[in-house]
Order: sequence, then C-alpha cells, then structure tokens
Amino acid sequence: MRAYVIFSSSEPVLVVARQSIRSRAVLDELRRIGCLKFIAREVPIDHVRCQYGDQYDAIERAVKGGNALRVLDFNGRRIFRHLPLSEFGRAYRLELPDVVSTPDRRATSIDRKPSSELGGRSVAAFP
Repeated sequence: MRAYVIFSSSEPVLVVARQSIRSRAVLDELRRIGCLKFIAREVPIDHVRCQYGDQYDAIERAVKGGNALRVLDFNGRRIFRHLPLSEFGRAYRLELPDVVSTPDRRATSIDRKPSSELGGRSVAAFP
C-alpha cells in the first residue's frame, strides 16, 4: 500500500493506492475521476494508518479488494493537520492525456458533454 497527497485544481486529497502513482491502474483511476494534471507527494503509509485508524482500515480493505485507488481524505485542512510537511516524499508531477485505457488495454478518448448542458461545468462521461 502507498499513500499520496495529490494537489490538483481543487483542494488537496489524500489517497491510498495499491501500486505506485505511476502505475497504469492508478493513472487510469485518476483519469476516471477527472484528475488529469497534478502534483503528488508520497507520505509514509504507517503514519497515515496511525493518524486515520479505522477509516484507513476501511479504505485499505477496499483497495485490497480490487480498487486501484481510494480517496481517504478530501479536506485539505485536516490532511495538513494530520501529516506534517516533513513527512512528505518527493514530488511527482504528471499531466495525463485526456484518454482512458479500456480493459483490453486500448486507449479511448473521454467524451465530454458541453458545459452549457451542465450548468457551466465540464464533466467526463464514460461508456
């Protein structure tokens, strides 16, 4: 298990992943949730486990059960309260193409609905 704080276009999120942030499964999951451009910093999993307790245990079971990645915390203030900056590892800067790998490993474009249909928001729609 690995834990990362991801800085994207909104607040930082703390995620738990089965593999490295650079693995295909994790990157596909980040694409799926619309996180295409981000900076991620790994944090020690033992520290995360200690700080989040039962909440971490539930997320770990979900990741072990087959999910490539799960969000543990999406409240930036709480993340920074629980995890000191001195614990953050090196930064991974990634900008993902606007495509998703299908189970047979082909890349397909993400269909985006026009923002006028969504009240000014752009949301990815997946087959």
